[in-house]
Amino acid sequence: MSLKEKKLLVNDGCTGWRIVIGDDASPSERYASEELQHFIKEISGVCIPIVKDSCEKRENEIILGNNKHLSQLGLDIDWLKLGDEGFIIKTVNSNLIIAGGKLRGTLYGVYTFLEDYLGCRWLSSKVSSIPKRKIIEIPEIDIEQIPVLEYREPFYFDAFDGDWCARNKCNSSFGRLEEKHGNKMKYSTHFVHTFNELVPVSEYFDTHPEYFSEVNGKRISEHTQLCLTNEDVFKIALDRVREWIEKEPDAKIFSVSQNDWYNPCQCKNCREIDEREGSHSGTLLYFVNRIAEEIEKDYPDKLIDTLAYQYTRKPPKYVRPRKNVIIRLCSIESCFSHPFEECDAVSYPFRDRVEEGSSFAKDLQEWAKITDRLYVWDYVTNFAHYIMPFPNLYVLQPNIKFMIKNNVKGIFEEGNYSQGGKGEFAELRAYVLAKLLWNPDYDVDLAINEFLIGYYGSAAAPIRQYIDMLHRKVVDENIHVGIFDPPTSKYLSKDILEKAEELFDRAEMLADNDEILERVRIARLPIEYVKLSTTPGYYPNRAELVKSFFAKIKKAGITQIKEGQSLEESQRIMEKGKECVI
Repeated sequence: MSLKEKKLLVNDGCTGWRIVIGDDASPSERYASEELQHFIKEISGVCIPIVKDSCEKRENEIILGNNKHLSQLGLDIDWLKLGDEGFIIKTVNSNLIIAGGKLRGTLYGVYTFLEDYLGCRWLSSKVSSIPKRKIIEIPEIDIEQIPVLEYREPFYFDAFDGDWCARNKCNSSFGRLEEKHGNKMKYSTHFVHTFNELVPVSEYFDTHPEYFSEVNGKRISEHTQLCLTNEDVFKIALDRVREWIEKEPDAKIFSVSQNDWYNPCQCKNCREIDEREGSHSGTLLYFVNRIAEEIEKDYPDKLIDTLAYQYTRKPPKYVRPRKNVIIRLCSIESCFSHPFEECDAVSYPFRDRVEEGSSFAKDLQEWAKITDRLYVWDYVTNFAHYIMPFPNLYVLQPNIKFMIKNNVKGIFEEGNYSQGGKGEFAELRAYVLAKLLWNPDYDVDLAINEFLIGYYGSAAAPIRQYIDMLHRKVVDENIHVGIFDPPTSKYLSKDILEKAEELFDRAEMLADNDEILERVRIARLPIEYVKLSTTPGYYPNRAELVKSFFAKIKKAGITQIKEGQSLEESQRIMEKGKECVI
């Protein structure tokens, strides 16, 4: 029986197929052909040739993108619907079609074909799971995928790798995505908390204190915001945004957002707006809308991003975001062990600053009613203790689905972004998040298992038991988890730590080789950290154990275990018998 009749792409070292791209293929379409060729060869040992569509059409072609050979098949493809990132995968007679948006769609289609039909998985920047097959048979395929989110960012250091991003269909602003990857959804370098960059205190306060927050009747320079009703502030900020656009014409999104503290302006004009709007988001949106309106006149393709964060999280009563304004709502005060939709608990150090009865879920639903460009800044690690166990894996899917149900168009998942920032199961979280940001219905259990098996080999089972144990603890005992909680948290009880040690002992015994054994030992570091942090007087040789712990941390390439604190400072604090916190 022929290759054609069986629709075999590869049969025991042989192929009669070729990959066809257009003479005018985009950089990402050319890269898609190279990646498809590369991974099929890695799977089967067979190199399928790549040809241009200027050659004569024949049977057994993998047609990539909207080219001449595709047009000869007479398919009715809605390219406008597919947009920049959507694609189809379809078998037509003796052809396989993978075609989508020229920017990233065809490339994403190739990776989806390699994942869903050939079994490839790109787990981290350094670890992939690529099967080996002598026979590759193409089934009948007819699928279309269009992402529901226009911006997808798992903000972990390892996830910044450009190939990992593209292969997992993330268009991350911080990803090292190049032209061959179809570039990315790029924020300007002035990413967030930009008030002081727009109108610097050091440059203006001495001569114009009225540009800054009036708090309790006095203009302040320390931890200040801007006076958003001051006309000069508006003009200076607008000019600065224009400068940023000129310097970064390839960026799409520019941030006009509050500094990372409180102290909104209480002057008469600002207060009148905020009281009328029922929220400090009133003055903020009034100001941001004015900036966006002026920018749109000369740069209609640019977007202005602002935060709904802490004191601006509650939406205003009357003012509405312009169509070129992104509202980026932040979940920082939330509990992260229960789904947003089911839990109103506040887990945040500054609980006295959070409005009583405030609910992130309610605020999200209210913002969704007044804007079509709602993004969320979500948090997926413990920022005071990157290395501490953080049982949130099972809320990632319900939270992402809840956001999407409420009109969210972009999600930024802030994890451990520091140089060498592994943190607790960092690569696992980035992988699961990537899957859910593209397809919120992806099977989370499957994602966790395929990562654990591919990354830890035979040691996967006890590590999965450990993960399940931690997550059952917070669910069964209704324990709320925040992003700054200490190692003395209730879910890190003595019995949990003892059982964790047993499971990691077993995982180390089962490790297939030294490389996997080292990965298991890195996964075990959080338990060691908790024990050293919570029982400073228990170990007679604690000083040596702390030194040994930090030696392991450094060997693993981890450079930070607390946001904003050097590893050396963390070690000095821990050697004194304290947690690595301020």
